[in-house]
Amino acid sequence: MSDAQITRNVDIVFCIDGTGSMTPIMDNVKARAKDFYNDLIDEIKKRGCDVGSVRVKLIVFRDYGVDEVPMDISNWFELPVDDDLFSDRLNGITPSGGGDLPENGLEAIYYAMKADWVTGPMDRQVIVMITDADALELGVRGGSAKYPSDMGNLADLVSIWMGMVQDPNLKLQQHNKRLIMFAPAKTQYEELVGVLEGSMFRPVEPGKGLKDIAFDDIVAVIAASI
Repeated sequence: MSDAQITRNVDIVFCIDGTGSMTPIMDNVKARAKDFYNDLIDEIKKRGCDVGSVRVKLIVFRDYGVDEVPMDISNWFELPVDDDLFSDRLNGITPSGGGDLPENGLEAIYYAMKADWVTGPMDRQVIVMITDADALELGVRGGSAKYPSDMGNLADLVSIWMGMVQDPNLKLQQHNKRLIMFAPAKTQYEELVGVLEGSMFRPVEPGKGLKDIAFDDIVAVIAASI
């Protein structure tokens, strides 16, 4: 079967840093939300594939130690049917808080890995991390009242990604998943690339809200991973 005959269903979880410095990319993403589906489909078709359904989920993370809503997880939005709901959810996000620079981004990835993913043999499961700061180590905020009691450690995160955990509720598939990280260099995210097969890293300027990354760049990298 040629690539031109392949039809994939695609699930994408956006893990987005919701702290104050992220205003530039957040405004960019909000402005382009309704164009996201068409832009993505156009990019994917350039690469010789067809797409069936596209679903997106948002995980907006901050800091369990200081923020009122450290982890905000949406339901799935099926595009283009739920374009308006997707846009409304994005428009409701106000970058704020964060405390010190490292944020709880690894916890966001952990939640994304446990999502109710599409699981067809030709489908794609894509996690996109967007942040301009390093991540706190998993468990560092364990003393916070809001920190989830069932959160694993870094070894658990790696085990889930590598398919080493026997749990019928886990839907990640070994050859279908991709992790794309837009984050500063010399952070835990860059280190993950050497550990998690099927992951990609794109360096950004720290503390600049991804001013150096256009939304078109994000769409292109997602399409290439699919």
